[in-house]
Amino acid sequence: MSTRAGVLVVLSVAVCGLAALGGDRIVPAGPPRSTSLAPPEAFVGKGSGCRIPDPSGTGGCVTPAMAWTIAQVASTTGDRPGACWDRHAWNPRSDHPAGRACDYTIGKIGRFPGPRMVARGWELAVWLRANKDALHVNYVIFQGRIWSREHDAEGWRAYQGAGVYNVLDVTGGHWDHLHVSTVD
Repeated sequence: MSTRAGVLVVLSVAVCGLAALGGDRIVPAGPPRSTSLAPPEAFVGKGSGCRIPDPSGTGGCVTPAMAWTIAQVASTTGDRPGACWDRHAWNPRSDHPAGRACDYTIGKIGRFPGPRMVARGWELAVWLRANKDALHVNYVIFQGRIWSREHDAEGWRAYQGAGVYNVLDVTGGHWDHLHVSTVD
């Protein structure tokens, strides 16, 4: 490896918070193990279905569980989602059109966030996972990693893009935003 290439790898690791670069796959640094954020109030609502106006202003809707999650995130961290409901025509399996998903921008869309913003995003991601039952969280994607209720014992796994997204892309790999989906 040339000195110039070595410098680029070091810069990539420093700027993007990556643990390693391997072939065509990025292996991101892992999240912290815990969070100091206060626990949320548990969702006790009933019903599902996309019927509550999307508070992110898309003109769409969210489910009661997602509306509750949005409110609990806002009251705990002050963060508001960048977007929730979306047609997502390119991904028919997405939870966005069903109102079960929201994206929280970490820094600026289209740009890799700096270390302070990455730490803030991980704090929210870890909090959502830790409170999965209270908030009915199904999965969280951030910084090239995914945690899901279905694979909880495996922890944060490398995100593969669900066959739709380019994980090397800043937005496709969820490097610039955190995605949260609820069960209902």
